Amino acid sequence: MSYTPLRRIYLFSDTYGRSKNPFVQDDADALISTDFRSFPLESFHREFDIYGREAITEHILRLIFELHECTLQSPYISDAVKEEYRKTTTGVFINAAPRLNKENGTPFYIATGDGVRIVTTNPAGLSTIKHKLTSLHHLDNHKNVIYGNTEQFRSSYTPFLLHPDHDIDLIEDDLSLIPDEVADRWELAYVDRYGNMITYAHDTERQWAQIEAAADENNSVKLIIGNVSQTAFLGSSLKDADPGALVVYKNKNIDILRKWMVDEDSYTRLYRSAYLQFSKPDVGAKIRIAD
Repeated sequence: MSYTPLRRIYLFSDTYGRSKNPFVQDDADALISTDFRSFPLESFHREFDIYGREAITEHILRLIFELHECTLQSPYISDAVKEEYRKTTTGVFINAAPRLNKENGTPFYIATGDGVRIVTTNPAGLSTIKHKLTSLHHLDNHKNVIYGNTEQFRSSYTPFLLHPDHDIDLIEDDLSLIPDEVADRWELAYVDRYGNMITYAHDTERQWAQIEAAADENNSVKLIIGNVSQTAFLGSSLKDADPGALVVYKNKNIDILRKWMVDEDSYTRLYRSAYLQFSKPDVGAKIRIAD
C-alpha cells in the first residue's frame, strides 16, 4: 500500500500554554492561508494553543478544506506543482479533553478526507465538514500500544496518529457518529489578531438576505453577540466602509469588523476593534439581529 507523505502539520491543543487573547496569539487563519497559497510544496509544522477558544478549530477545518480545493484549482500554480501537491497530506491535530468523569478523557478519533487527515477528541467539531470526510476511526481509550489507561499527557503521543502509515490498531466508526450540522446556525467562528470577527452561518446566503432585510434607511443593522448589541453598516467589502465604522459584509463567510481611521496608532486600532466593542465574545457565541 502506498501513502502520501505528511507535509503540513497543524497542532491545536489546550495544553500548549498561551493566552486566549487573540491579540497575542499567532493568527492561525493568516498563517495557514499563506502556507497553502504561496508555498504549497513546503513543509510546515505549526502549533496553536486553544485553551478557552477550542471552537476556532471548526473554522480552521473548513478553511483547510477550502484551501486544499483552491490549491488544486489555482490559476497561478503550475500543473507540475499541483501534481506534486496532490501527493502530499495535511495533518490536523485537535486536543481538548478535560477529565470530567471517571474516564481518562474522550477517545481520539481519526477522520480522513481528500488530502487531509484529522486526529481529534471532539467528533462533533467535524459536523460542518462531515460531507467532505471519507472515513472515521478511533483509538481504544482503555487498551492500546501508545499509552496506558492512566496516562495524563495523551496528547504528547497521539499526534503520531496523523501518520497514515502506522501499524496501530484502530476501531472503525460510521460517519453517522458525527452529528449533523445544526440548521439556522449563526455564530462567531474566529477572531483575528486585529480583532476582526469571522462568523459562520449554516446558510450564508440566507443569513445575508435576513441582514439586508433588517437594514434601516441608513443601511445599518443592530447585531447582538452574546449579550452585547452594536450597530453595523452593511458593506460589500472593507474598502467601501467609512473610517471608524463597524461594518458587516459577506466575504465567503460574514465578517464583522471596524475600519481603521487615518493616523490611529496600533493600540487604538485594537482597543476600538469590533471584538472589543462587542465585549470580547467567546468563539461560538450566537449572533442574532436585534428586533
